[in-house]
Amino acid sequence: MNIEVDDLIEVLNEGLKKYLKLNNYSVKKSFYDQLGKKLQYELSRPFNEQLFTPTQLLNDYVQKNLNSTLRLTPFDLGEEFRSALLRWGVAKVKFFDE
Repeated sequence: MNIEVDDLIEVLNEGLKKYLKLNNYSVKKSFYDQLGKKLQYELSRPFNEQLFTPTQLLNDYVQKNLNSTLRLTPFDLGEEFRSALLRWGVAKVKFFDE
């Protein structure tokens, strides 16, 4: 699962970079690094121990660190992120199905 988590985090960050740039937000590289660490910590845990979805983690982080009421959806982050999120969701469903 780790490779899938790394891929999910990478495409989430890329989609977020594009979205923020398009909407005139300016953030430092450390913003994405810290978000990646937060996502890695939560999403690397066993599925039954995860408390939040990637999108929930993203929105919480963005709101706290940009002092914004911005609410992002998977559609805001692009097709590649939506595909990666679906793969993560399917893996989570399979875990609970076993």
